[in-house]
Amino acid sequence: MKTIKANPQTLSQLYQLINSNQAARALPLLDQLAIRNPRDTNVLHLTALAHAAMADHQRAIASFERALEIDFRQPEVHNNFANFLKSTGDIARARQHYQHATESAPRFEDGWRNLAVLEYEQGNLEDAQRLARKADELAPKRPATLTLLGNIERKREHHDAALGYFDSALSVKPEHLTALYGKAQVYSALEQGERALPLLEKALQLQPRSPEIRYSRAMALLSQNQYSRAEEALSELLTDTPLYLDAHRTLNEIFWQQGKHSEFGQSYRKIPTQLRSDIRVAMAQVEDLLAAGRVGEAEQQLEAGWKSSDDPRIVFLRGRITEAQGNSSDALPFFERAYTGFPEISVAKQFFISLIRACQFERAESEIGRYLQQSPDDQLLWALRGTCWKMLGDDRYRWLTRDNAFIQPFEIPTPRGFSSRTEFLAQLRETLLSMHNLRAQPLNQSVRAGIQTPGRLLHKHDPVIQALRNSLTEVVSSYIAGMPAEDDHPLMRRRSSQFRFSGSWSVLLRGSGHHVSHVHPQGWISSAFYVSVPSASENRGSALQGGDIVFGQSPYELGDADMVEERITPEAGMLVLFPSFTWHGTVPLPATEKGERLTAPFDAVPA
Repeated sequence: MKTIKANPQTLSQLYQLINSNQAARALPLLDQLAIRNPRDTNVLHLTALAHAAMADHQRAIASFERALEIDFRQPEVHNNFANFLKSTGDIARARQHYQHATESAPRFEDGWRNLAVLEYEQGNLEDAQRLARKADELAPKRPATLTLLGNIERKREHHDAALGYFDSALSVKPEHLTALYGKAQVYSALEQGERALPLLEKALQLQPRSPEIRYSRAMALLSQNQYSRAEEALSELLTDTPLYLDAHRTLNEIFWQQGKHSEFGQSYRKIPTQLRSDIRVAMAQVEDLLAAGRVGEAEQQLEAGWKSSDDPRIVFLRGRITEAQGNSSDALPFFERAYTGFPEISVAKQFFISLIRACQFERAESEIGRYLQQSPDDQLLWALRGTCWKMLGDDRYRWLTRDNAFIQPFEIPTPRGFSSRTEFLAQLRETLLSMHNLRAQPLNQSVRAGIQTPGRLLHKHDPVIQALRNSLTEVVSSYIAGMPAEDDHPLMRRRSSQFRFSGSWSVLLRGSGHHVSHVHPQGWISSAFYVSVPSASENRGSALQGGDIVFGQSPYELGDADMVEERITPEAGMLVLFPSFTWHGTVPLPATEKGERLTAPFDAVPA
């Protein structure tokens, strides 16, 4: 073998080989260099990068650690070691080495930015922003850093600030892909698909096969009610990327809500046979079929490919099918086995529900309490625990619900620019009805025999919608101001004058339309705002009537002890606010009802 020397030119050539996916060619040369230069940290560093490129994790770690053992103050080695550790999922050690990189060289901009990226990806937005700003101070106007700052502000829903950063990045590099995509995502979040689409089209010119950008383009088309083009875009995406499961779910949701039931579920059948062994396909397909009420078809699909599987995720699906067939008691053993082998939160919740259906309230309450320690703001967990307390006669149920004192009706103030609430409601009704252009209820939602608008209603830039938003903001602010502080209560612990609308939509119900009892798992304060309601019955009395909103009763058919606790007969212009953990549903409208029940609900969460 020809003797080579560890000079800068040789090391640079080896580095280029590694970066051009030719690490296998570089390694023999690096091994030769290492024999002659056993303490050369540059050789060790390149050896570590080569092993990392070839997915030889053990040797990569050994080489990184040996280089740092010889000289710990090497910011580039720490930085690349951290990059490698992050790629393997070792977030804690990656964070440590990014920190060592910045400590070794306080002006090492790459280290600060990469640490900021890690914190951003972990959801630690305040830390990410602080670190990214430090990187921007050290090397101003770098598009990568500006784009990161933009994405941080986007995640915090500071849309104007996010757009400012993305525009700054694009002013330096007009074809910066991540900045284009980030800016498009902001406009999509603002329900401005008409602005998002050109940006996504430009991004696709730069990276035509990107599944994420193609999917975002389809969603932007969907937000513009361009259903045919969205269907086409999703179908093309799935032809090239058959396992892009979000695209399957969205495409089938479109088919379902447009009444194209014969096309519903067909995308899964088009997945090539060699890819159908992916368990994620079975999970997505069966869940979609169950959501559509096609229980027999779901069972057939599962058993055809997974009959002999003991994977806990498949066991979980068997439980879901068994429950959907009306055999709740038979489903419990399936859910328990799934929970034991795969205690992920969605599996855990279904197990807790199954325990509650089986009246095993003490066991369910104990298990739920452990999960609330990890997810203290999960409103469904609080609702399930509250149901256990209610059925056990535990005083903590009154502590949670405060005897429903936080279920409160309001009349919204008349927005500026309207002579009366009646005039405003009439214009709002016309605006909302123009948005209700689907034919069927959404999957996996509480609506029955009704339709719901997609997207985030209160983010639309229609002047009537923004007038509604202003009035709702005023009432929610007053509701929060009247809320006492209490450190351990799921509602009052989060008390903040600064809030945002995390979700908002409109629902249209006519004859037989209703909502099954449900809660809003990701909310804090939930609502029902009534734009129009059917004519009130002459016999209002104490009896429930169609369209009433009822509170406190779970959907689990637990008998007389799980009674309705509160009931409100809505009127046009009424806003009802309540904690998001509160069970709520509606009494079905009469089948012969000719009028409409048009609402604009929303969730609010602390900003």
